[in-house]
Amino acid sequence: MFKETANTVATGFNWNDIKRDVVSETPVEDDFVGDDCYSEAEVDADKARIQEIKRQLNISEEDGISLSRVQEYAISQEIGEMDWFGEEFRREELFPDGEETQTAIFLSSEYDDFVNHIDAIGLMRNADSNGEPVPFALDMTYNTTFDGLDKKMSWVHPDKKVRLPGFATAKYFEDTFNPEPLIDRGEIPIMPRFIIGFSPELSEEITELRMSASGWDSLRRDELSAKAKWCVLTELKGQSKQMLDYLEEHHAENDLLETAYTQVKALDKFFDGAIKVANITDQSHPNWKNYAYEDEVVNAITIRKIF
Repeated sequence: MFKETANTVATGFNWNDIKRDVVSETPVEDDFVGDDCYSEAEVDADKARIQEIKRQLNISEEDGISLSRVQEYAISQEIGEMDWFGEEFRREELFPDGEETQTAIFLSSEYDDFVNHIDAIGLMRNADSNGEPVPFALDMTYNTTFDGLDKKMSWVHPDKKVRLPGFATAKYFEDTFNPEPLIDRGEIPIMPRFIIGFSPELSEEITELRMSASGWDSLRRDELSAKAKWCVLTELKGQSKQMLDYLEEHHAENDLLETAYTQVKALDKFFDGAIKVANITDQSHPNWKNYAYEDEVVNAITIRKIF
């Protein structure tokens, strides 16, 4: 979760519009009550658990939306709108049948945010995954401390049969992007979980540019978004490589690891392709790529080990 800072919200923000957008994009646990998902009693218990966690963390309920949630929303939107994965450039390669299924990023539910430590969920399906849908989780941070990042990156998938760092589950997910959902609503049993982040100043400026009522500065947005993209692609590739190296040795041990291996193998290939595209499209701006090597948050994340 992004850290809240005093100057996150710029003058000119329309807070009501932001709040409406974030609320509309956040899954509501009550909507999953029914025969195909969960009982009312189970959902009520999950909601009570959320409130207890908030009480323990002393989280304010003012407006129901935190400033960190606004930034998570802004970055999630930016990933898709600015094509950070280079899918437009790779259209013929990724979508040979001509049916486009662009990778979508969804905000997590409150339950998955507080209990499963997921800020957003990506859903990818293309030739890199052999046409199979692949979910992946994002946990966004500004943290640069060893203890803080070690705690984030050592989060273990909750299945008691296997210790699997770097992977998560989600309970309240719905594919609202595709007319025919790629995966069933409700639980995602397992998916890679990536820790991503960059300097709070960069995040704030991207958020302010997106949300300010004063309008767009397209050239500045191109630069800011590209710098953030390089940070995230660097982090995604570094972590997927660690996961893949581990699972290439251990994936045959049980079905859970086999599923994890299939997912991360497809994502590692996908991230490779995204980086190749970024090298081509941003070649006239080497400072955008170089920014990722200088960002303190990126450096703190990329030196951490998952396994």
